[in-house]
Amino acid sequence: SRCLALCRAPLCNICVALLLGSRECNITEVASCGHLQRDNKWRSIVRHRKSAVLFLIAMGNCCPSTEAQDTAEHEEQVSFLKAAAAPKIHTGPVLWLTSTAFVTDSQWVRFIQVLMARKGVLEEVDCAPDAKLEHLVEKYKPHIKKLKATYINDAGYHRPQKMMAGGRMECPETGKDLSTVKVGNKEGFKGRGEGSWFFWDQGLVDVLGIPRENIYMLQILEKPWLFNTPGRIANSDKSEPNVADLDPEDEKAYFAALKLTQDAYDALKEDPPQVGAGMAGGKLPGCPESGLSCANNLAEISTKLNTKYEASLNKWCDEFIDGADIVCGQGGEVVMLNMAWQCNQALSDRLVAAVRENKCVYAGLSASTMVCAKSMEMTSEIQPGWIEAFSCDKKYLSRKNFDANDLDDDGIKGCHLGALPLIEAPMAMRPHYSEAWEDEVLKKNLIAEKEFESENGIEVPDELVLSSKEGCEQGCKLLTMISDKAKDQDNPVFVPIRNGKCIEVNIFPRGELGTNGRTVKETFNCIP
Repeated sequence: SRCLALCRAPLCNICVALLLGSRECNITEVASCGHLQRDNKWRSIVRHRKSAVLFLIAMGNCCPSTEAQDTAEHEEQVSFLKAAAAPKIHTGPVLWLTSTAFVTDSQWVRFIQVLMARKGVLEEVDCAPDAKLEHLVEKYKPHIKKLKATYINDAGYHRPQKMMAGGRMECPETGKDLSTVKVGNKEGFKGRGEGSWFFWDQGLVDVLGIPRENIYMLQILEKPWLFNTPGRIANSDKSEPNVADLDPEDEKAYFAALKLTQDAYDALKEDPPQVGAGMAGGKLPGCPESGLSCANNLAEISTKLNTKYEASLNKWCDEFIDGADIVCGQGGEVVMLNMAWQCNQALSDRLVAAVRENKCVYAGLSASTMVCAKSMEMTSEIQPGWIEAFSCDKKYLSRKNFDANDLDDDGIKGCHLGALPLIEAPMAMRPHYSEAWEDEVLKKNLIAEKEFESENGIEVPDELVLSSKEGCEQGCKLLTMISDKAKDQDNPVFVPIRNGKCIEVNIFPRGELGTNGRTVKETFNCIP
């Protein structure tokens, strides 16, 4: 009766049946209903009863009048009905975890819908999951062109510039584009042509139309908040913070330590690799005179500089983290990217706070997805000698976002912790997933299930755990359940992400200290 009152119109038996779901109506009956024809009373109905929308869509006649009708009006009614049945667009804290960035139109559509909803400009008619990408890009062009993105590209910092430029289809000497193909092409290329990779700046420009000047490509290992750097082709844009009180000796010491990590990386990439390069107390390339590993040597210097020049760091973060609409991370060398975040925990803290306080969104790709998780251990990139050279001591991790449970080496080793803890749930990632990983993923998730059931007294459906090895949909369901109820979960849930898959994480603040000691509630859903 409340639904009927809300409609504020006399209703026939057909409207009553639709609203209350008391019986099905055939298409002839629906077509005869004056309330659902051109007087637009159907708008009032569908706003207050989704079953009516679903019924009409199922009948294949979202505009049921049998009389001739203007095509534009018909399409508008169809869009409205689908939008009314669509899930509400989340405008709170959100991030996306991907293996190969956004691949499908529906993933880009969701991205635009969330961004425009956050700006308060998304119209109800454009909320449906099957909204057309081209339509949204054109309709919201004035707003899209104002978006600002900070693009973190450290996963490729240590790779040869020629390799990075090749992946971008750019000349390694000049940076000039070598291809006319655009991201989102129908030929199936990941980026701008055959053999190319996806890069966030190119995708945001080519697919959405965000101006390149609104995208700041950087590498945090170069400390763009502190040092003036000319920029590197395929790596980073020019940076000019012009810090007046910068001590030249600080700059010299930092880049000397950074070079040691490059020397160790190059040595470990040789065939055969020089295992021992960059390790503590060693004599091979990349081994510091300090006796520390090259990662700890860099972390020691970097952490002190971030403290000494805290004002410069915060000023930069105000503009490029809090002031960005989008912060996105590139794929590449996950161990090296994690080291970059370990060495810059002050920046990590600012980004985690900005996302959770709903100042910006985050989108990760491969390595930049893995470093957000509790564990990044299940990757073929961790070869002999890499952890010893490039994983920083856990004493450098911020206590703002890592608690005693994270650092006790029970379940997840400190050397495997993702150093950008945007995800509070006990999550471990395996991007570029294939059937070869199924047995190992199931083994890990059975361990997580056993711990959860033992400590919390809550039964996890066996079929859910057994199916968690098959893909991110089931893994997300298992993770959402365990993360919401676990009190002290040491063993993470492994969520496999196949290429082309995308996980949207919606974050709901719980106050200073919420259920089970967690500050946020997170839900994980796949976007097809």
